[in-house]
Amino acid sequence: MDANALKQHIYDVTEVEAFYREYYLAGKNPDSLREFLKNLDMEMVLSKHLLIKEKKETIPDVYEDYFFFDLSDNDSIIVQKHERYSPDIEHSHTFFEISYIYDGRCTQTISGNTIEMRTGDFCVIPPGIRHSFAVFDDTIAINIMLRRDTLHTMFYSFLNTRNILSSFFLNNIYAKKANDYIMFRTGQDVVISESFIWMLTESRNKEEYHYQAITNTLLLDFYLIIRRYSESVQMPLFDSRVDVQRYALIQYIQENYKDVTLSDLSNKFHYSNEYTSRLIKELTGMNYTDILRTVRIERSQDLLANSTMTVQTIAEAVGYDTTEHYIRQFKKHTGMTPSAYRKQSTSNRTR
Repeated sequence: MDANALKQHIYDVTEVEAFYREYYLAGKNPDSLREFLKNLDMEMVLSKHLLIKEKKETIPDVYEDYFFFDLSDNDSIIVQKHERYSPDIEHSHTFFEISYIYDGRCTQTISGNTIEMRTGDFCVIPPGIRHSFAVFDDTIAINIMLRRDTLHTMFYSFLNTRNILSSFFLNNIYAKKANDYIMFRTGQDVVISESFIWMLTESRNKEEYHYQAITNTLLLDFYLIIRRYSESVQMPLFDSRVDVQRYALIQYIQENYKDVTLSDLSNKFHYSNEYTSRLIKELTGMNYTDILRTVRIERSQDLLANSTMTVQTIAEAVGYDTTEHYIRQFKKHTGMTPSAYRKQSTSNRTR
């Protein structure tokens, strides 16, 4: 099915949506609900991962990566249409989730606060945030899931561009507590709308290079949304000026990872070394050395996957004095050598 055909059929009710609609309508009357639950084929419900509020065994408290991703081949992005009439059960997940409203209106409750969403709204929920999503009519929403652990490799160039969306991602990658969501209103932007249909088509067809096509299309959306709709952004405000300064510490490390020292960082923000160390630990749960290593290794992962630079050259480029030290740190962080990581990345690109 091509993109034009998908646009014609995206409103069709799927088998799962028909099930959920029957469940939703049955829930309006206690007797009807009892009859519906009595006749449930639980083997089918469990095999298809259907959600039934009254059957606790069907409801995961946290959606782990493996629930959607095939971890054996490092899938890092999933695109799917939100199943209409599915129960609005509060949950969290270990990945980033983007909700885009292709057509219609709905509500999303995030950390107890309900926000109204309409056509063109683009909302990102980070890992660990409790939320629920309610669509009980013909509204079409498209969801994209991004693995937290591979986000840097997928979008490294974007994350190194200083803007509100890249800061949101970085804060939620490194900080133990950051913003609960970020939302942009793109309205009737045809380019954004068409791109989501196209990404959904690629995801369903799974033709050669579909993964790369989806990733780069979403990257283009990021840049267009920042260029065109930054003024429409909605996100919870930082609690204080201190919070803003703490997150700025992480941004500065991200931008100067090659040669930044703790003293450099402290001088930049007019703190003592001890106070800077404590702020980083409070914010990320890591000490300065660990977060610097994390940023360096993640940058090197991008270079290994997307360049022909030698391992020695990459080691120098990300700030290591010797190749041997870099290899040890890379293996400590990822569980494999840089060469093995490059081989795996090359294999994933050609699948």
